[in-house]
Amino acid sequence: MKEIDSFQIGTQPVRTERIDKLYKYVTSFEYGICAERGHLLTEFYKDNMNLPPIVRRAKAIDYVLENMSIYIMPGSLFAGNHASKPRWAPLFPEFEVEWVEEELLKGNPYFPWERPADRYTLQEEDKPLIKDMCDWWKGKTHTDTLRARLPKEALITHYDLKAADIGTYFQGGDGHFAPDHEYLINHGVQKLIDDCVKYRDELDWSQPDTIKKKDFYDAAIISANAIIKFAARYADLAEKMASEEKDETRKKELMLIADTCRWIPKNPARNFYEALQFIILTHICIQIEDSGAGVSFGRYDQYMYPFYKKGIQDGSLTDDLALELTENFFLQIYTCNKVRSWIDTDFYRGVPMFQNLTIGGQDPIKKCDATNELSYICLDATYHTRIPQPSLTVRFHKNTPYEFKIKVAEVIRLGTGLPSIFNDETYIPALMNRGYELNDAYNYCIIGCVEPGTAGLLGGRTGGAWLNCTKALEMSLYNGLDPRTGICLHTNKDNKDLATFESFDEAKEAYLNQIAYYIKQEAILENTIDQVWEETLEEPMAAIFGCTTTTIPRGKPIKQGGAKYDLTGQQTIGTANVANSLYAIKKLVFDDKVITGAQLKHALLTNFSDMETKPTGPQIKALCLGVHKYGNDIDEVDELAREMLAFVANELSSYKNTRYGRGPIGGTLHCSTSTVSSNTPFGKVCGATPDGREAYTAVADGQSPMRGTDVSGPTAAIASVAKINNILLSCGSLYNMKFSPSDLC
Repeated sequence: MKEIDSFQIGTQPVRTERIDKLYKYVTSFEYGICAERGHLLTEFYKDNMNLPPIVRRAKAIDYVLENMSIYIMPGSLFAGNHASKPRWAPLFPEFEVEWVEEELLKGNPYFPWERPADRYTLQEEDKPLIKDMCDWWKGKTHTDTLRARLPKEALITHYDLKAADIGTYFQGGDGHFAPDHEYLINHGVQKLIDDCVKYRDELDWSQPDTIKKKDFYDAAIISANAIIKFAARYADLAEKMASEEKDETRKKELMLIADTCRWIPKNPARNFYEALQFIILTHICIQIEDSGAGVSFGRYDQYMYPFYKKGIQDGSLTDDLALELTENFFLQIYTCNKVRSWIDTDFYRGVPMFQNLTIGGQDPIKKCDATNELSYICLDATYHTRIPQPSLTVRFHKNTPYEFKIKVAEVIRLGTGLPSIFNDETYIPALMNRGYELNDAYNYCIIGCVEPGTAGLLGGRTGGAWLNCTKALEMSLYNGLDPRTGICLHTNKDNKDLATFESFDEAKEAYLNQIAYYIKQEAILENTIDQVWEETLEEPMAAIFGCTTTTIPRGKPIKQGGAKYDLTGQQTIGTANVANSLYAIKKLVFDDKVITGAQLKHALLTNFSDMETKPTGPQIKALCLGVHKYGNDIDEVDELAREMLAFVANELSSYKNTRYGRGPIGGTLHCSTSTVSSNTPFGKVCGATPDGREAYTAVADGQSPMRGTDVSGPTAAIASVAKINNILLSCGSLYNMKFSPSDLC
């Protein structure tokens, strides 16, 4: 046991001197808030509100990139920074300033540096800049527009009931895509500029959408030139630093950075090193344009492999150098950060950025295993850097090499949570079920948390609203009333509640009726947000880097239908609670008639605490806990989980998004079971439930069993989860299985 408990501590990482120093430098910085981006953006907007929105946004980001602080970290072989210091987070006032003012300036409910978790520092001299920023943006933000345009029921659903929560996309941007790095590093940004100029000059002004296309091409050209100029700033800085550097080795490294940043990203990368520097600059510029999380790297070991192979063959690269460069790249990416409001932080504990990098899987043309030397190098880089970003993901399939699986297991054994494992045998059919072509489905990467998509081809977003299935279940037991707030937006179809249901079918139908209503509210929230983004906050940089081969020929940014595939994802919360609760009602009230629906309803309303009833509240709780639970390979309850989640997935996909019929394949909502830490705050708004869960405690995460209820061992739990109809979960399937080290001795 002692050996297992100390495995991570006892297994020391092997780092070169450069990487060890860089690791210590990066991790020496506390999380902080950087006012520069928000201040510069506000400065530009104040004088340029007359510009077309997409052109204004392009020029504003160009202005930020021209004027923000830049630096090259000591010993790093790469340039590129997200904010004025490593692991500091920029501000994005165009989305919302209400929480910025309340928390950063007033300390309500906490100052960022006094939070119970995920604390951030703030420089005193930045407060006047932040106040000025907040004062100017009041009434003009994305959130202000949404509140004015959303129907009352949708706002109540989001703010009061928390039956669906989409606060992430009130307070920040979309993100959740994988840029076409393969195309970009092999063609260069100048190719994008030349293509945009060509398409713009060939526009037919008799067509009604020409003005929109011209605005897009103008913005795209500005954005592409902006990253070239941004790289040139680093070239100038590196040359200046080299002129002052006394160490000859470091001087040569700085001149390499300078020469590289003069060449890329304007031109195609010529080697492994240049490709990595290209990716870093592209990624950082996208992050500065938009505060959205989940900007991911695609299948790194596939598109970087030709550069690796060429370097090995011509002698310019060794495996040791490739590993050091990859580790340097990982540390460079780890400097990116995002600050969220305290309310939103509850859903995203641990400051996740979801900068996902995928390795392994299959060749999309040959349909054979695609594992290569870089796949192993990425595992080694994660093993030695031991940082949470980028989020390393591994694709497994039936022909994944045994040696690779063992290497993955060794890295997982560290306990860092990386890498995550995804199953090709499930994900490829799920994507094809949503219209993906076969080769594109085989070429999927993981975007954000667990969401699949093909890099360079997917628009929409893989992350969306959180759908609180447990809340919908709770309200179905009270004829649509929320006991916590007293709000009732939608009564049950037959106006019955738990005390008056005459059959289990009525109870089940009441839940399906409630969840269908709140899925409709979610669709309203999703589409209103997308429409407002399209009108005021289109992102030209994300468009030309994210879906290069489709947005530029079409002359459309992503929110106007510029992607090949476009699906709006979301997250379902509490599947296990719904299945377990419905099964408890079935067994206790209708099958075995141990208690009545009225008795169970009273016990829930009193949080199982009433000692005067017969049976007492605690006795009823014990009865509820004693009923079979999802996660133990018991078909009757597992089938309820399968049926309830399938209903949600099919209901979601019946709703169209704002890009439907405008070019992309898909154009609907679709379902995932991604959770992050949202099961905890969602539990805080849910009263006691018939599965024996007490009021305001965390609900189940993902499609995992409810904690403490899978008592038949891990294989039984896996068997239950495997019964879920995963082909419907085209936005991602999440099952968390965690072991205490002492359990494995």
